[in-house]
Formats: sequence, C-alpha cells, structure tokens
Amino acid sequence: MLGASAVATIAGILIWGAVTVAAPTSNKFSWTRLVAHPGTISLNVAYPTVGETEQLIARGLPPSTAVSLVWQTVQGRWKVDGPTFIGAKYRYGTATLGHGVSGSHGSLRLRFSIPQGFGGTHLLGLQVASGTLAAEGSVTVVPSVTLRSSQVPQGGFFQFTMTGVGYQPYFALFPVTYDNHLTGNVTAVSTRGTAHFAVRAEGVGLHEISVNNGVMGGPYLNEQQSPFPYMPTFSFPVTVLPETPHNTTDKLPTLQPAPVGKFVANPASGVVGSTFTLTGHGLKSHQHYQVTWWTVKGSHVSGQGYATEAIPFGLVTPNAHGAFKVIDTVPSDLGGPPHRITLSLGQHVIAATTFRIFPKVETVAPDPAPQGSLVTITILGGGWTDYDNIYSVDYDNSFVGFGCAFNSQGNLQIQLRATGKPGLHFIDIYPSVWKGTQSLPNYYLVPQLTYNADHPGDWLPAFHVVLRVTAPRQAGSHPRLPS
Repeated sequence: MLGASAVATIAGILIWGAVTVAAPTSNKFSWTRLVAHPGTISLNVAYPTVGETEQLIARGLPPSTAVSLVWQTVQGRWKVDGPTFIGAKYRYGTATLGHGVSGSHGSLRLRFSIPQGFGGTHLLGLQVASGTLAAEGSVTVVPSVTLRSSQVPQGGFFQFTMTGVGYQPYFALFPVTYDNHLTGNVTAVSTRGTAHFAVRAEGVGLHEISVNNGVMGGPYLNEQQSPFPYMPTFSFPVTVLPETPHNTTDKLPTLQPAPVGKFVANPASGVVGSTFTLTGHGLKSHQHYQVTWWTVKGSHVSGQGYATEAIPFGLVTPNAHGAFKVIDTVPSDLGGPPHRITLSLGQHVIAATTFRIFPKVETVAPDPAPQGSLVTITILGGGWTDYDNIYSVDYDNSFVGFGCAFNSQGNLQIQLRATGKPGLHFIDIYPSVWKGTQSLPNYYLVPQLTYNADHPGDWLPAFHVVLRVTAPRQAGSHPRLPS
C-alpha cells in the first residue's frame, strides 16, 4: 500500500495541474546514474496525448525523501549543408515537471500533464537531491489532431492543429488525404512536435480528410497490424459550401538591409520585376565603380555540375560627397539563398551586400481552359538548392507531380492538363524537398503542408490557383507526336 506522505496532502497524493516545461538543461540526455536499488514507476495512461493528465505511482523509493519529476525533452531542427539537405536532427535535454516527497514506506502518487512537445517515447524519472534517479520509466506520447471548422466555403481552407508529432522516424511524418487522394505531408521538426496545416476546400458538398502515419512518404493503411498498433489514425468528415474563390498567395516578408554599411540594397528582398535601391557612401568621388550580381548556373542532374557566375550590373559614379543612389530592377534569376552583389573599383571588391528573390506566379494560361487543354503556370524566382528548387503540385487536392527551377534559371513552367467536369478546379503549389541524405522518413517530392513554419532553409510561399475549366474542345485536337 502507499505510505503516508511526508507533506500535507490528502492520502499522500501530490497533484499538479498544467505544467510549463523549462528549456533543456543539457544537450545530452544521460540517465545512467541510478541508485543501487531503484524503485518502479507505473502510469495509468499507456499512450497519452499532449496535455492529457497522467497519474504516476512510484514504489520502492527512499522513504520520506524529496524527489523531482524529470522529463526527457527533445529539440529538433532541419540540417542543411550549403545547398544540400541533410535531414532532421534532434538533441535531448531534461526538464523538471514538479516536486514531491515520498511517503514513509517509499511510495508516491502524483498527477502531471503531458507537456507540450514532441510525441514518441520519453524517459521520465524521480530524481533525488544528489542528482541520481530513485526510479525511472518511460511513456509513449501519441499525436492528436483537431479541426477548427468542418464547414468552409469553396476555395477556403480547413485549418488543422496536430500535437505530439514524433521525433523518431516512424512517428515523424503524417500524410494527409482528401477523399482518398494524397494531398501532402505534415511535419513538425522545428516546431517541437506541433503542426498547423491547411487543406483546400475543394468541390461543393461532403468530403473526407484523413491523416495517417507514413514513414515511407505515403499513408500507411493497416496501422492496426503494424509493430505500433497504438498509433492513431484520424478522419474528418467535412462540408464545402458554395463560394466564388480567387487566386491567392502567401504574403511575402520584406527583408530589411543591414542597419549600416558602405553598400546597401534596400529592400533586401523582392520578386522578379520589382525594384530596389542600391546606395553607397564613403567612396571615392567621380570614380567609376562596377556593380556585379552573382548567381549560380548549372544543373543537379545533367552531370555538368554547377558554379557561381558573375553578371555585370552596371557602373555607378559617386558624387562629390562619395555617395550614390540608383534604383534597379530585380532580374529574372534564381530564388533561394540571397544573391551576393559586389561593388568593385578596378580589380578590388570594395563592398558587398545581398538580395533575396522570392518566387511569384507570373502567368496562368489559358484561363479559362477547355477540358484536355495544356495549362502552363509560370513561376519566376524558383530556387536551386535541394530544399527550394522544386514546387509540388496538387490538382483538386490530389498530388500530381512537381517542377524544378534550377536548369531554367528560376523560370519554372509547370504544365498539366485541364481535367474534370466544367467548372472551378483548384491548383495548389507547395514548397517541398527534392532530395537529401536522410532516407527515413521519406520527406521528398510530396507537398509539405507545414511549409509555412517548418520548411528547411529559408521560408518559401505557396500559391493557390483557381482554374475555370470549360467544355471540351473538338475531338482530335490533342497534339500528335511526329511519326
């Protein structure tokens, strides 16, 4: 039986409400220091969710001893090496969730809430003042998903929040389907296990949105027969209401220049065709300085490789005060990491600044599009690294493929057929990852629905196109291959 508590509580029970987990206290999680005869820990909920209340019962503790409940925390990040995507990386730490005192017979009962953070397996223990553990155990936190509203006008978005996304490979990737069509993947590597994602409201009427585990990159459909049958799956019946939608894109941030500098681009970001100002000061008056725009040219797959290339951007001549100011137009070039812009006098680089190109949808044609016609969506400012060179495409919430911008120097022309019955159809274009050194989970090619907060590298926008499909053109009008 549980011994009487050494603190003034009812029946030796220590109760905590919601707790705040402190930042990790170390980068390495090491719980090898156990007392000679450790106690045992049992929990009443085998597979809890974030925020759920657990009751812990410990036996065999040192009698009448103060203990701290410590919890294994996890922090994640995406690791890239220049243009190369490495994968998800994690580090462990500890956090203290509460304190208590064992009873006279070495027993303790307490309640605590599963803290916000990653799902998967977490170690926990009861630590005495010396730093050793009087007892240790583990718990596996499973994910949960909530839907903000099950009724959304056509062209809008069903908004979801997922907590307890895991850090171990099998628990870290969750494909989403819309009426049994793969729409995209959910991750939460850099957001500590919490994911916010949206699914397009497509097609007036009733639909079903499902979220499954999917370490290989697609939904795993017999989870109940897997080695992890406790992993939940989620399904949400939803209703799309009538509405006339419009094309939308994410609002682009405006990167600010460095507060001081001899040579500055302001703003420090934009889209192809927009303007920015280059200013310089502290220079030699009436000398001709060369402005050079640096880019990357080549291909990942041609076998020829790629290299940086200098593009002359014009001459500037400082005034009598050694200053200049010119307005330039953003060239049609690669997006991705910021471009370097240098200021040179003769053979010597005097100063440098940077400018980042964000992608934008330039044209969608034809629109309206007859059934069966070839639709081309032109995006300017596509990137070149493993993690920003492709955009992945959903047509009516069904993943249909991807396009790469590197070989065409940022000018990405996505082509697909106008299909489906006449009326409105939806093309959603999401950031994703082309390839990397990490094999599992398989993060690659499929639209990343959590791109807005959890994409590796620099932030990228998504694009949401409304296409009006009209009656089919005359039979036999498809282009024919030459004989």
